[in-house]
Amino acid sequence: MDHIVMPASKANNSLWASSTSPSLKQNLQDSYDIAIIGGGFSGLWSAFHLTSLDPSLKIAIFEAKSLGFGASGRNGGWASSEYPVYKETLKKRIGSARTDQLFEALNGSIDEIGAFSSHHHEVGFAKSGSLYFARNKAQLKRLKGKVDGANTFLSASEVKERLNVTGVLGGVFNPICATINPFKLVQALASHLQKKGVSIFEGTWATPVSGGVLANSSFVKAPAVIQATEAFGAPGREFIPLYSLMVATEPLNDSTWREIGNSERFTFAENSHMVNYAQRTIDNRIAIGGRGATYPFGSRLRESKESTVKVHETIRSLLKSWFPVLQSVNFTHSWGGAVAVTRNWEPYVQWNPHDGFGRLGGYAGDGVTMSNLAAKVLAHEILDVKNELRNLHFVNQKIKKWEPEPIRYLGVNSLVKLSGIADAEERITGRASLLNRVIEPLILR
Repeated sequence: MDHIVMPASKANNSLWASSTSPSLKQNLQDSYDIAIIGGGFSGLWSAFHLTSLDPSLKIAIFEAKSLGFGASGRNGGWASSEYPVYKETLKKRIGSARTDQLFEALNGSIDEIGAFSSHHHEVGFAKSGSLYFARNKAQLKRLKGKVDGANTFLSASEVKERLNVTGVLGGVFNPICATINPFKLVQALASHLQKKGVSIFEGTWATPVSGGVLANSSFVKAPAVIQATEAFGAPGREFIPLYSLMVATEPLNDSTWREIGNSERFTFAENSHMVNYAQRTIDNRIAIGGRGATYPFGSRLRESKESTVKVHETIRSLLKSWFPVLQSVNFTHSWGGAVAVTRNWEPYVQWNPHDGFGRLGGYAGDGVTMSNLAAKVLAHEILDVKNELRNLHFVNQKIKKWEPEPIRYLGVNSLVKLSGIADAEERITGRASLLNRVIEPLILR
């Protein structure tokens, strides 16, 4: 069983967590059927699917801080069918049929999130698609390679009709993506689960032990334990924490939105090597995030990485370069958080019926949808209920380990820096980056 890393981060200060949750006060009992460690999407969806399969289950969720404290309350709010491994790479690994099965399952999970959110309008669920756009010829060439049955190519003029991006050359639109307020979804799930009889304990440090968990040093018996701690699990060499940072503007007025477009609230991003992602929020802000913060030596979570000033400023500048109308806009929030990334960029769902221990995670930043799917798989594994989702390729697979330190530190941070350099190279030359030919084989995507 895995140990848990004590969260050293400050309280979640994201845009999403500006509203507080009601205090959860419940009495801790001596035993439960299932104990879940972690009060983010993985833990909450696990309880959701378990109670859906068997409403009689006695379930407890233990969260060391507050619900949604980790990535679930800090992410970009994309409920997408994106997967951290490129589709063509995945087809080479597992074949076209199993790849298609995975993406069908992800699409189904988006609809499940939507069905749940339809009863919780505060989540702001809007399935309006996603738009990736290109602002240089190299980006455009890569986008054209993504065109398939799910992704439609748009000319520069067609992109600008939807989103008035400066310097755009074209884009790709995928209708199967939704925008949400992730923290509101956390709150809605928690409220739903409490009504179903699930016990939720915030501020309760729990760690798995034989036959149950230690919750604030008290033994709680549970024949089944789920670790749903994502980046807060002790990583060893099974995953690393990579930091994504975000900023949010003040609410924008109607005239500004008429200039920008996107009345439908689809998600959008530039097709650069350095990851970026944006959405129009339900209260008419733009929330935008991206990578760029360096990896911490030894995979130790560091609060300072969440507020890397240079990265936050780079994200603000990127947004202003897309939309000059925002040159004088006020940014009201800046935050960040870590996501867990395995060596081959694949998630994991593992269940050992002999010791009653399961775990899930490793979403590499695509966890809004994948956490729902992974939790559904794990629920069926635990209760041994037949479902074709149990045949997904990452279920009960051994996790490929990262290189030891200091190779890991030097390698990961070199790749982070090279991604930014590759983007600069493409902006200058208009041709596909030569550096990227080195990067892609190394990151195994």
